[in-house]
Amino acid sequence: MRTSVKLVLALMASASLLTTGCSRDVTGTAVTAAGSAPGTGPGDAAQCATVDAPLADIPSVNAREPRLRIPVPPGWKRNTMMDSRIIRYAIVATRLIADDFAPNAVVTLESAHGVQDADTVFEQNRANLVKMMGAFDLKTDSNMTCGFPSETTHYTAPAMGNAPQRPIIMHAVVARNGVTTYLATLTIQTTDAQNPTYGRDAEEIVDGFQMLLPKS
Repeated sequence: MRTSVKLVLALMASASLLTTGCSRDVTGTAVTAAGSAPGTGPGDAAQCATVDAPLADIPSVNAREPRLRIPVPPGWKRNTMMDSRIIRYAIVATRLIADDFAPNAVVTLESAHGVQDADTVFEQNRANLVKMMGAFDLKTDSNMTCGFPSETTHYTAPAMGNAPQRPIIMHAVVARNGVTTYLATLTIQTTDAQNPTYGRDAEEIVDGFQMLLPKS
């Protein structure tokens, strides 16, 4: 199987902003959470959108970290090739390979001590895409994920190594827990963005991504 997964993960690690000094599936239903449920706040599951695809719990490094969950549509498989303290999870859709490139979704998590402004974190994260990856044609929409500030950026990445020029979706979420600021990114890419199956899967993965605060 030929994929560009290893290159993709390496690029994700280099384009991140903050530096940090077994999964189980949960089913969901296609209902989007709107507003705050009584007695809930940011980082509570009641604040999250839900989707049809089962959710994979991404293992945490320590008990203080936010819990991350990613929808895994049919045909997407776990890939552990580049798992690290920053690169937390990756899934690959080999059935959707085009141009010798397998669509993939990569989750990273980083942290920094202190309270940082979410808009500043997002701005610096996008600036790193341009500076470190040569990303261009960035288009960003602000949104919320599980009650936390988030944004979804569509951009184009230049060809590098075996990976051709391609469109990428990056969904970034910023959360604070105590005196630590966390940045989670979910990046999805393909060389065939017109494939309707990929389009549906990518939308579900972004919409259903979860970032939850650990229970105290």
